[in-house]
Order: sequence, then structure tokens, then C-alpha cells
Amino acid sequence: MEREFYTISVYVDKDENLIGIPCGESEKYGIADIDTVLLLKAPYSAKEVEAFIEKVINTCFTKKHNDESPVSTIERYTKKKGFVAATADLTLISIVKTENTYSIMPTFNDYEKGPLCIDDDERIVANPYKEGELYEHIHDIIMVYVKANTFYKEIAELEAEKNK
Repeated sequence: MEREFYTISVYVDKDENLIGIPCGESEKYGIADIDTVLLLKAPYSAKEVEAFIEKVINTCFTKKHNDESPVSTIERYTKKKGFVAATADLTLISIVKTENTYSIMPTFNDYEKGPLCIDDDERIVANPYKEGELYEHIHDIIMVYVKANTFYKEIAELEAEKNK
């Protein structure tokens, strides 16, 4: 492990496909997402998810963040303008790898602010982890937050329709 930590953004779409974006150095922000997107299409196995997470982590710091671009990597990927719009149909899982742990942080999508971290539900997994352990936490987050975000979005849409 060359660096103190590696951080990645894993977005989950409604079909449970995983969109991985690694971080890199940034003059402007210190560390930020780089212009690299890796995709793992569902269905997948526990082993495939863990290999995917490691691949995204291993891609961190392979290039610098594009400080000149006002458009984020996820905006370019989704082709939607604005971070909130680009992430509206996705659930973000933030993963930080250190020498001793993986921190897996779920988010809940606020349709005005975008993804909000849920600190109370942070999962800490030892590094190295047992095969399947990282997947279990990610799968659990998908089951809770992807399904909850879908429900929350449907409620918001019904409210908007009612207010018209």
C-alpha cells in the first residue's frame, strides 16, 4: 500500500449495475474523482464484486483530476447536466481503503442536494477481509438504499403530481 488511503465512488443504478469511479490528485480539491469509469453489469457474483472494487481502487491515482473541467465524471457518464441531476437515479456508495480497513459509507439521495452520507450506517471491514465479506456489506446497502431511494423517488413524484 503506497498511499495512506484510496477512495472510490460506486454508483448503483436501478438495475443494480455498479459504476466505479476512482480518485486522483487534484490541485484544486486535494483529491477528487478522475475521468475513469469502470462498469460491472448485474447479475454478478460476490467474487466479481470484490474483484471489481479492487480494480477500481487500483485505478486510483493513475491520473490527475481534471481541474479545468466544470463537469464531473458522473455527469459525463450519465450525460446529465449538474451533479444532482446526474446522481438522481443512482445510489452512491463511498468506499475508502486504508492500510487496516475498508470504510463503506452508504448515501441516501436527497432530490434537492444529491447523495447525503449516512454516517450512522458506515460499515468498517478489516483489510484484508474474508472472501465474501466486502460483498455482503455492499449487497446489504444495495438492498436497503437502492430500494429505499426508489420508494422515496416515487413518493416525491406523486407529491409533485398532486401539487400540480
